Amino acid sequence: MLKTQWREGASFRHLIWFGFIVLWLSTAAFIRPLALPDEGRYVGIAWEMVSSGNWLVPHLDGLPYFHKPPLFYWLTAASLRACGPHLPCSRLAPLLAALMMALTLFRFLQRHLDKKTAIVGFIALLTQPFFFASAEFANLDMLVAGMIAIAIMMAAEFIWAREKGHSAKRYLVATYFFVAAGILAKGLIGIVLPGAVVLLWLGVTKRLSMLKSFFWWPATLFFLLVCSPWFLYMESQFKGFLSYFFIHHHFERFTGKDFNNQEPFWFYVPALLLLTLPSSLWFLSFRRSEFRQWPVMDKEIAWLMLCWIGCIVVFFSIPASKPLGYIMPVLPAVAGLVALFMRQSWQDHVLRQRGVALTFAVASIACIIAVGTIIHHAKKVATYQMAAQAKALAHPDDQLVMLNKYRFDLSFYLGLTRPAWIVTDWQQAASAPLADSWEKELLEASEFDAKTASKHLISYHVLAQQMCHLKPNQALWVVGDAGSASQVAPLSYYKPLVNVREHTLGRIGPMEIARLCSNASAKTE
Repeated sequence: MLKTQWREGASFRHLIWFGFIVLWLSTAAFIRPLALPDEGRYVGIAWEMVSSGNWLVPHLDGLPYFHKPPLFYWLTAASLRACGPHLPCSRLAPLLAALMMALTLFRFLQRHLDKKTAIVGFIALLTQPFFFASAEFANLDMLVAGMIAIAIMMAAEFIWAREKGHSAKRYLVATYFFVAAGILAKGLIGIVLPGAVVLLWLGVTKRLSMLKSFFWWPATLFFLLVCSPWFLYMESQFKGFLSYFFIHHHFERFTGKDFNNQEPFWFYVPALLLLTLPSSLWFLSFRRSEFRQWPVMDKEIAWLMLCWIGCIVVFFSIPASKPLGYIMPVLPAVAGLVALFMRQSWQDHVLRQRGVALTFAVASIACIIAVGTIIHHAKKVATYQMAAQAKALAHPDDQLVMLNKYRFDLSFYLGLTRPAWIVTDWQQAASAPLADSWEKELLEASEFDAKTASKHLISYHVLAQQMCHLKPNQALWVVGDAGSASQVAPLSYYKPLVNVREHTLGRIGPMEIARLCSNASAKTE
């Protein structure tokens, strides 16, 4: 009886703690608008999956978008399908990935060290400002980071289980599964990074002979069945897809210098240390002489974490383009090392009571301040403010027109299900060196579906024609900078419904459209 009550109490406590952790990682997801361009783009693509019913081909404004594979879109679309176009639903994928990563790290450290160290590593990860902010940021980085991190830990579990003579095949299958999921989340780094980390670790610990153990044909077949069908299907439907996806968006991006976020080679080292403060200060406590006295398993895990961090940081330091999210897979390794360094200080009562507690307290405050600042500035985004004032009038079947700029998030905020018409000088855009820009994204997508592009990427004079072919019950929403609508004769008379800092959003109802088109037709005659 008492044993049953104790178990029930323990389960209830675990549930309370889990709820607190979810709340800790997701509070901002309920109130922070989508960040542009990344969150707007990726959530918008997932929303198009729901709106169109096409879950196989990712679309950006109705055009095939093959910069990234589909796992994030599938997870986000499933969430949006379940609860609609709401902010917390759009951020479920990174939250789930963050929870999986943190819980796997906890279980990993608990299994091979002890529960106290596992708790410290778990808290160290949850209070890293970088991890905390990324857990509710709706892009692909946290998802692929989670898959890579879990794959590395499963590979280590496989090696240790083999060495102890235990059943290890389940860890190998898990490794292959998360590698395949990593590929579906972001591409080749899903296999390159875990493979490189494990290879380096096996070399450092003089275990290279164990490498052949990973080549078990049922697991390899399982891996291929998980990750290859989507890529093969896309190539069968869109000739040149594989070359575009792997050559252009992998090898050319890795070696090229025409992409955004260009930084010097050393950029990621200080960035990582700053974004994981104050926990990263514990790296200063490392003493090589003390390391020699560490228990065997402490050294094993420390070498794994060091190879993990070093390999990934060096890999992503090579390209000129260095987005911060690229190094997110190392965050569990940083937390694991911090836990090991804190573990060595536990002999000192003062360090344990003050140092560890102070670290996590300061880290938590830093997370809250950082996210609070982000929320304050994000709520000033013009599209979010305009949509909040106009959403009550929007109908899912209405047609949105964007003048001179693609606003990735507006269709999602308004709950519109039709791809927008993007109006600009596309002939000039096609001839300009656009680097990483929304024009380039759409123009590259148009190469896979020119027919649809001719309807969605249009000029001003085409807009005047297309608006007259809308259904009788469709309204037209027009968003642009102040005065931009005056470039289209039929729109020059309409008054904006919302005006936010020189950005305007207006609605032209079906009856007004009919009148404008009738007048235009009469003038033509």
